[in-house]
Amino acid sequence: ITKIAQEAFLTQLFETGFFHADPHPGNILRLNEPTAEGHTVALIDCGLMASIDRDDQDYMISAVIHLANKDYASLVDDFIRLKILPEDCDRAAIIPLMDKALSPYVKGGGAKKYEEELKKMYGMEEESMSSQVGGFQAMTQDALTVLNDVPFSIPPYFAILGRAIVTLEGIALIGDENYGIVMESYPFIARKLLAENRPEVQQALQEVLFSVTDGDSSNGLKLNRLFALLNNASGSVGTKEGASFVDLDAVPEDGLSLGDGLKLLLSDNAESLRKLLEDEVENIADVFFRQITRKGMTEAIVTFTPPR
Repeated sequence: ITKIAQEAFLTQLFETGFFHADPHPGNILRLNEPTAEGHTVALIDCGLMASIDRDDQDYMISAVIHLANKDYASLVDDFIRLKILPEDCDRAAIIPLMDKALSPYVKGGGAKKYEEELKKMYGMEEESMSSQVGGFQAMTQDALTVLNDVPFSIPPYFAILGRAIVTLEGIALIGDENYGIVMESYPFIARKLLAENRPEVQQALQEVLFSVTDGDSSNGLKLNRLFALLNNASGSVGTKEGASFVDLDAVPEDGLSLGDGLKLLLSDNAESLRKLLEDEVENIADVFFRQITRKGMTEAIVTFTPPR
C-alpha cells in the first residue's frame, strides 16, 4: 500500500495541484476488489485539502532534485523562488545550516534516525556528558542563527503539506524503518523531467544533464547522466554517501538494458527529454551504435570461439 499511496500523493502534488492533506491510515482503504480501472486503494474523507499552483509545483520538482543529490547551493535558489528565503539572503551562512538540518532527513528513518544523525553530526556521545553538553550548545547556537539571522517565511500551503508528508512517512516507516520520502520519490520526479515541456522543468532537466561535475568540466551533454536519468525514471537509482543521496552520474548495474533505455527515450513518456536533446541526436546515435556494435562483436567472439 505504501508505494500506491506514495504514487497517489505525488500525482496529486505534482500533477493535479490539489492534494489530500490528511492521509492517515483511517483515510486510506484497501479495496476488497479492484475497481473497473484496476485501482486497489481508495482515499476517503477529503475535508482537509490544499492547492499548489503550477509554478510552485515546478520549483518543488527542482528542489527535490537538488535535495536528493545534496546540491544545497542550488536549493537556496529554489527556496528563493518558493518565497521561503528572500533574494538577498546570506548564502554563505545558509548552505551549511541546510546541510546540518536537511541531510539527516534525506537519509530517512523518521524522527528516531534523524535524532541519531544529529547526535553524530554534533559529536554527542552517549557516555560522555561533556560531548553531550558541547553538542547541545552547538546545536542551540545553530538554531538561534536560523531564528535570528535567516529571514525565512513559510508559504500558506507549506504547513499543511508538511503535515501530509509526515503522516505518510509515519505509515511507510511501519513497514520500512529506513524509509525516506525524498529518495523514494526520486523516480517519480525523474519521470516528470522526461515528460514535461514547461520551461522550469526543462531548466531542471538541463541542469541534470549538462551541469559541470568535478570530473568533467565540459559544458556538453553528460551521456552517463542521460543513461542514469533513464534508469532513475524506471525506478533504478544510483546512490552515494552510503546510499543516502542520489548520484546523478551513476548508472546502476542492475538497471535498464540498452534496448529498454532506447525504447523509453523514444516513448511518449520522454517528450521533454527528446526536445532538449535535439542538438545532441547525432552524438547519442553514435554512442548507441558503438555500444550495439561492441555488444554484437562480443557475442560473435563468444559464439565462434571453440570450447577448450
